[in-house]
Amino acid sequence: MPHEIRRVLRAFAAQPWFIEGRSAERIVALLEYRAAHGPRLQPYREEPAEPRPPRENRGNIAVINLQGPIVPRSSAVDDISTHACSLESFGRAFDQAASSPDVAAIVINGDSPGGNIALVAETAAKIKTARKEGRPIIAVANTMLASAAYWIASACDELVVSPSGEVGSIGAYMLHEDISQMLEMEGVRMTFIQEGPRKTEGNPFEPLSNEAKAALQETVAYHYNAFVKDVAKNRGVSEKIVRADPEMSEKHFGGGRCYPAQTAVSLGMADRVESLEAVIKRLQSGPRRGRGASASGASNIEMRRKRLALI
Repeated sequence: MPHEIRRVLRAFAAQPWFIEGRSAERIVALLEYRAAHGPRLQPYREEPAEPRPPRENRGNIAVINLQGPIVPRSSAVDDISTHACSLESFGRAFDQAASSPDVAAIVINGDSPGGNIALVAETAAKIKTARKEGRPIIAVANTMLASAAYWIASACDELVVSPSGEVGSIGAYMLHEDISQMLEMEGVRMTFIQEGPRKTEGNPFEPLSNEAKAALQETVAYHYNAFVKDVAKNRGVSEKIVRADPEMSEKHFGGGRCYPAQTAVSLGMADRVESLEAVIKRLQSGPRRGRGASASGASNIEMRRKRLALI
């Protein structure tokens, strides 16, 4: 298992991530510790002994859970930490709810720092496609929707933050691990036998070259640009605002920072402050329209849909 954890740690460092910085540091620290000291990795923070199912029903409201570090599918990360969120599993639960005639509205119960870039754009697109059916789709930061999770949530009709919640962390980054000096001290030298002039660049066994760093920076920029473009469209603002440095502009989306509930609403990063239970109650108790969706808050959702249609 320590070997398996080390493999996951290297995979973590080898690709771009949409994840809140403090959470990434905790995950890396835990992976490093378990790789060195023990076979069992505890979740990245205290969580229930049993993970929540992907979907829960509250009457005719489907609650889809988006909780824990995001990964594309069940993998070694899930074996190490059972509280990771597989977007493949999330997508199946969402599709089932979106295709059910018994579901009046969908609520995404979010508590995630973000995670792997894979399938994030596709998941956001899936939500936008489902919105065409007219059923309200609301994301709730209960209590965090950061980075990849924020991108997914921004695709919903409405983005709500619980009173103690936070959202944001719009950005992408990679980690490069250089263990060449450590190996040298241990008397170990790694030699690659390769074809392809750039096949092994960015490996952890030698210092990062300027050329390799530039190539990795280009990859990070590519994914960041896609993130910014989609969030700007989803939230009905310019890309300039989403990219802006909060130290340089009054209108911004944090520049990589997370913000508490009311601040996020005032910046346009979220629509309202409300608890998960209050959102569900609002949807259940309002006058019914169409498939049984609540009219409470429906006007705000419809106005936002019309505004986005103009972009």
